[in-house]
Amino acid sequence: MIPDIQFSVLCDDVRQEINGHFQFLGVFGDGIAVKQFPFRLFRFCIANRWVCGQGDFKQKTTIFMPDGKTPFLQGREVKIHLQNGAANHTSIEQFLGTEFKEAGTYWIEVNLDGELRARYPFTVRLAPAPAQPAPEAPTA
Repeated sequence: MIPDIQFSVLCDDVRQEINGHFQFLGVFGDGIAVKQFPFRLFRFCIANRWVCGQGDFKQKTTIFMPDGKTPFLQGREVKIHLQNGAANHTSIEQFLGTEFKEAGTYWIEVNLDGELRARYPFTVRLAPAPAQPAPEAPTA
């Protein structure tokens, strides 16, 4: 039975508590704004959770350039094992020292056994320049 993807979270880091709960730190809700390009992101993670399936599967995550076709980053192949329909599996991939050379909307695709299971955008844009204070009017 092929599982469903319950979530895919793009964030700065993922931590697992002693009780098994995951903490997602710095979730990229609408992408990131940077001061200049190229820009190096020290670390980011993609966490995917699989549910309602049974058997052995292979997950592959790929990030595409803003053209939507050219691969930018590829995650490693992750083996997923679900013993029964009530089991779940959370995979966490960590990407280190990634350099973004251009602004745009990058696309994250999560495949399971070669089939697309999730696709979503990740925008990298220039941050607006800080507002300059207005010059003071001369006093008489």
